[in-house]
Amino acid sequence: MAPSLLSVLESMRVKIGALKESVDELRARNRMLEEENEVLRRTIEDTARERDKAKLESDFLAVSHRLAQDPDTIIDARRLIGRLIRNIDRCIEMLKE
Repeated sequence: MAPSLLSVLESMRVKIGALKESVDELRARNRMLEEENEVLRRTIEDTARERDKAKLESDFLAVSHRLAQDPDTIIDARRLIGRLIRNIDRCIEMLKE
């Protein structure tokens, strides 16, 4: 004997309800993962900036130590380099005018 139309419809309604719940759960999980992914992207960008800054400082220190072995001489060399950079910046500004 074939199942009645009402029992088939009821069975389909139950299955559709289960599928809807599953889709809703997947959408919620997808939103959560997208938010987590965005946080991780920002963390990666921040970490990359920190890494680049640390590399620049490391390079600067390496150059400083090549210029002089004595800490006082290193400080003087840094000041001299800073002064030279400021002078170059002023020259560039004067050329722009």
